[in-house]
Amino acid sequence: MSNPLRYNIGEARLSYTGRHEPREMNSAKVSTFNSRHKEVLSFYGIELAKGTVFVIDDRVNGLSNLGVFRGKQLRQGVILAAALPAAAVVMHGFDALKNVPKDQQTKTLINRCKRDNDRTAAQIMSEVLQITAETFDLGEEVIIESAITEGVRVKPGLEAGGNPTISVGALFGKQEHCSRYGRGLSKEVSRLSMGSDVIDGTGKSVKGLHSSLTALFITESDFKRHLPDIYIERWMAGAMFPEFNPRDTELKEEVQIIADACGVKDFSEMTAYFLDRPRHHLAMDQLNALGVATPYDKDGDLFPALVMGLEGLRFPDGRGLTSMIGEIGGSAEWAVGALPLVWRGGQSLGMLTSQSSLTRKDLSPEELWNERFHYTEDELILLQDARFEQKPFFTVRDIMDRPFAGGVSAFSAISDNYFLPQLEGVRIDPQQELMSTNTLMINSLGIVEHWHLTFKFVESLEVTSQKMRSPKSQLDKLETAEIERRVKAMANNEVERFRLKHFFVNEYYPAIIHTDGKIVVLEKTIEALIARGVLTERDRKIVSAVVEAVPEWFAGSV
Repeated sequence: MSNPLRYNIGEARLSYTGRHEPREMNSAKVSTFNSRHKEVLSFYGIELAKGTVFVIDDRVNGLSNLGVFRGKQLRQGVILAAALPAAAVVMHGFDALKNVPKDQQTKTLINRCKRDNDRTAAQIMSEVLQITAETFDLGEEVIIESAITEGVRVKPGLEAGGNPTISVGALFGKQEHCSRYGRGLSKEVSRLSMGSDVIDGTGKSVKGLHSSLTALFITESDFKRHLPDIYIERWMAGAMFPEFNPRDTELKEEVQIIADACGVKDFSEMTAYFLDRPRHHLAMDQLNALGVATPYDKDGDLFPALVMGLEGLRFPDGRGLTSMIGEIGGSAEWAVGALPLVWRGGQSLGMLTSQSSLTRKDLSPEELWNERFHYTEDELILLQDARFEQKPFFTVRDIMDRPFAGGVSAFSAISDNYFLPQLEGVRIDPQQELMSTNTLMINSLGIVEHWHLTFKFVESLEVTSQKMRSPKSQLDKLETAEIERRVKAMANNEVERFRLKHFFVNEYYPAIIHTDGKIVVLEKTIEALIARGVLTERDRKIVSAVVEAVPEWFAGSV
């Protein structure tokens, strides 16, 4: 028997009738945009042909100023760092399983396709950030450190972990600043922190499904606590609600706290979003019994936080997208969604859960839910390392020095977005030699905009497509001698050398250490990753070839 309070986002899409005010970029603005970002755009052989910025909310929260982000090059650079990876994924890996018969769509194949798309998105995102950071004049220089990321954690029975990503500690900036980071960096160079999920909904991206996107934020705030890549139970709403300790509250109390903050008089008006996972079924049942609807999706739980409580956003039954109450997902998704939500005036609580318990296959949904805080010794060490043992729940204020320091976030649709339908996926028109992207931008002032950008291929779609390929695509099917020859050729070409280094760092981060601007390769870790199925024998050959071809990058192996 169907439950009218539990509906699939794919079948019960949201509609948006709120503010969406277009502001066309005139020819002068288009020309200025191209001039401002000429290094990035020329790197991929594209130019902006036209653009429209749709204003969704321009009310200022009064708690922030843009700080270093007052410069348009940096603000727009963040948008490009979301939009261009989305385009690259559509060119090279979107709907990768389309022509593969269902009986051949094995976990191994799906995971390989997911890694391919993560690799592509991480490659382009890191290149755009680095090129942008290199172009700032004296007095406007920045250095960006990656602080929050997704892709590290193992998902037993599903993924081996260590997916290509922009890893924690990665730096983007001029070489002289990166080499001195943490050791007397000039005060004139602004230190920025970054959080990213290079693709939210990677599984959707390889299956051609809705609401897959790229995601990142950059902020002037430092992070005062490490947030490990582990599962987090979350409580979110589009309005500010008072902090509460989930260990001391019942689900009904939590619903009431959030309903009061949102001005909801009856639980029958509320929704609480969930991923469709067995671990959530008990909580969803309990919420449904209270009259709260529980819309769900198969993959991707970052984007709902961004538009939660947005006026004019409605499900087919008339309810808005109100909250998350007890939903459990990744830490990067929590952080990358929570900060823009707080900028908009919302609130987000999180609590680290036991991933080892939640991924067990021998427990019922009820047991999974009840054992979500049954930590292993290793997980307790993670909590203690992150200093969450005294306050097990946290907000963005607990992990960031200054949440309302200047900042910008950007989320670009790879596929059509079913939460905010105006965010259509990337469109490529080979005949007109055009591609269009749609990016949601939220900044620390609380301003929300939708950037619709149309780019033209300066030479051809084929040339741009080739420029947006990962270097690994050239190495993946070569024999050992050919890998060595091709890597040497890359090392001797300025552009390919640049791309090779970003690939190497994004791909092999679990087995490398950065020190004094050099890379140390952990050879035993490489072997362990191969044994675990994260890497392959070919990866060993690629690592060896890169170390031999570009010895100046490395400080030795361990």
